[in-house]
Amino acid sequence: MLSVQNVHKKMGQTNVLTNVSFDVTPGEIFGFLGPNGAGKTTTIRIITGLMPATHGSVTVDGFDVSTERQQALSRIGAIVENPAFYPYLTGRENLIHAMNLIPGLKKIDLNALGALVGLETKLDMKVKQYSLGMKQRLGIARALLHNPKVLILDEPTNGLDPAGIANLRNYLRHLADHRGIAILISSHLLSEMELITDRFAIIDQGQIKSVQDGEAKTESVILCKVGREQMNEALDVVALAFDEVKIIQQSAETFIVPRPETDIPRLLKHLVERDIAVYQIGMKHETLEEQFLKLTKKEGGTTNAFITSQ
Repeated sequence: MLSVQNVHKKMGQTNVLTNVSFDVTPGEIFGFLGPNGAGKTTTIRIITGLMPATHGSVTVDGFDVSTERQQALSRIGAIVENPAFYPYLTGRENLIHAMNLIPGLKKIDLNALGALVGLETKLDMKVKQYSLGMKQRLGIARALLHNPKVLILDEPTNGLDPAGIANLRNYLRHLADHRGIAILISSHLLSEMELITDRFAIIDQGQIKSVQDGEAKTESVILCKVGREQMNEALDVVALAFDEVKIIQQSAETFIVPRPETDIPRLLKHLVERDIAVYQIGMKHETLEEQFLKLTKKEGGTTNAFITSQ
């Protein structure tokens, strides 16, 4: 549905984007993740026709954004940064105003659209009375007026409280599952994106570092806690039990082993046979945040700019 292929963007002598490529399919929520300044918003501006690419192509439902602009953009609904409304108008009046700006738009059932984003009882309130979460949902409703095939949201959870984030997540999941909309979400909040995305791309310094599907968002390792005085002996035991395994000592009492859950009994047996007291053993899931930090540290990225909570 949305295809970004080999997109480059140069500003002056600086390469802002280099060979950015990914696809978003119908009914999929695709996370576009990276630190502030990594190139997320620049990519979105190119996708939505607000900025030309230096090289590369963006197609929406088979239409090229550069050469078939009208057909491509008519299939996109987007919120880039914070949605703006007339505060003295109601939510319904703001939507009607937006409808009047879209040529050839068929009559829309605004009550049904409001219900879709959880505003069925709020459309006739003035927007100045809306919470930030309600404004975000009204922005999504406005972006859906022309029944787009692709919905693009740039940092949609900024400023939302935990309840607002959870509600927005549920609405987006409903749109993807029941309307078949391809949704691209740009964010630097990894912990939140881990809960909602089906696939994700990590961008840093204008380059895609990784594109993975949802099942790869976390990796698992065995975490074990032993007595400080027995740590060295425990590490020797593990090295003998699992050849060529890189053991990582996290503290004076804990270490992790990159092995599957099925190897816990084997590890515990070897430790107990050597009279090593085991105070804790179990699986530790490597979060999306930890994977990102590991990846960008290895490749010289900008991890100090990364944020994982509000």
